[in-house]
Amino acid sequence: MTLALARTVQAVDGQTKQAKANQPEQSVQRIFLNLISAIEENNYNKFISQGNETFKEAITKQIFTQVNGQLSPRLKKGYSAVFLGKLNQQGYQVYLWKLSFKDGNDDVLARLSLKDGKVGGFWLN
Repeated sequence: MTLALARTVQAVDGQTKQAKANQPEQSVQRIFLNLISAIEENNYNKFISQGNETFKEAITKQIFTQVNGQLSPRLKKGYSAVFLGKLNQQGYQVYLWKLSFKDGNDDVLARLSLKDGKVGGFWLN
């Protein structure tokens, strides 16, 4: 079973094009970093400023404050963000990052959904 799977992967791999460097577009990277810095700075208005109407309505000040309370101290101690990839889902471009923190505790998966240049969702798991 494993051997058959390995042969299939090799055959498919030979037909795929070489991917570009694993980095998001600069505009996407800026949006992501603005969202992270808004959490670190406890700046609600900055956080929702790039969102579409649904995002602005869904992310209340209370929700933002809870996220800020959990992540801001960790962000301030230092972190690294590694871009993992991009997906197309339900009309949105979804970008994924791994956040690792200098405190050595659990990593966070960040998921940013964009449509027409506006944030439609930002999840931190």
